[in-house]
Formats: sequence, structure tokens, C-alpha cells
Amino acid sequence: MVFSSIIIPESFRLVLIAVCSILALCLLIFTLLWVQNRRKKQRGIVGERKVARVLRRFARKRKATLINSMYLPLYDGCTEIDHLLCGSFGVIVVETKNIGGTISGSGEYLTQQLGSKTYRLHHPQKQNETHIRNVEHHLRKAGLENVPVRGYVVFANSKLVQKTKVGLTLPELEAALQKLPKGHCNGKKIERALRAVQVRSPFRMLWHDIRLSKR
Repeated sequence: MVFSSIIIPESFRLVLIAVCSILALCLLIFTLLWVQNRRKKQRGIVGERKVARVLRRFARKRKATLINSMYLPLYDGCTEIDHLLCGSFGVIVVETKNIGGTISGSGEYLTQQLGSKTYRLHHPQKQNETHIRNVEHHLRKAGLENVPVRGYVVFANSKLVQKTKVGLTLPELEAALQKLPKGHCNGKKIERALRAVQVRSPFRMLWHDIRLSKR
């Protein structure tokens, strides 16, 4: 049996080449942005690992579940929560900061003095309040209305000076966790409810990080 050769029109070939080139360019841009974003977050990641170790030890003792770096839907975008601890006590929402120098002030922004330079810093407690309300919203939608949701801001850098007491040090976090009530919540059910709405698209997560870095 003889098959006739398939002739692809020249115009179609050109369109196909153009489409493939555009897709390759988009992939290259996405990769470059992802690498750049990863480098920017590296200092924060170091601090998050320190806090995660403390939370993981507590989670093992209390048979709780630790979720690190979870993206949840927020309005038309998403938000990243550094750590979520789900257990019989409910949910603990942890915002980690790994900054140095001295922080002071109040209101929506704090002042960070680092050597001779001064920076404006989003108030981490207000940032974490948004995360707490977001978690409560998704739990209510899942039918878990009476789950206690608490939040902690933790500074992983032991050299940071807080003129305004904004968050906990690592030892203070450990002490605060020990004071949590046992409670009667179903930690696994809470975890499943949050994972069911978790944002997994790398494009949405990267877009969130880029928008956040420009603030």
C-alpha cells in the first residue's frame, strides 16, 4: 500500500514556527522570573526553615500537621502563608520575618533601621491578620465555622532589636506553643479543607510574588 506524502502549506509552517517561538520565549521569561524571584526570597527562606524546625518538633509531640508556604485564594489573586499548623487546637497561622537591625513605630508601616539606612516595613501583624481572616473564610466555606484560628509573627533573626514589640523570637514561639489548649478539633479535616482550595498554579504564585516585591 502506497501512502501519498502529506504536503504542509508554507503558510501553515510559518504559523507553526511562530507559535513555537512565542511559547519558547514565554517559557524562557517565566524561568528567568522564577529564578530571580527565588533569589530574592532566599533570605526569607532561611528564616522560614528555622521557624519550621520549631513548629515541626511541636507538631510531632501534638500529632499536628505542619504546612509550609501555602498559597490560598484571596479576592482575584492569592496570598502566601509561611506556616500553617493544624491540630486539635485549631489552626496556627505563622508569619516569619528574617530581618536584622532595629524596628520601631506603629500603624500600617514600621521603620527598620539597618546601619545608616532606613526602610519602610509593612506591619507584619496586620499582614498576618489578613492571612487569619483568609483562613477563617475558607474554613467557613468548608463548613468548619467553629475552628479557632490564632496567629503569630515570628522574627527568626536573634540579632533584631524590637523597640516596638511586634513579634516573637524563636524561644518565645516555643513557649507560646506549649501554652496552646489541647482542644477537640479534627486537624486532618482542617488540613483537607485548606488543601482543597490551595493554589497550585506556578504562574499565579509567581505573579503574587512579583506584585508583592513591587510594593
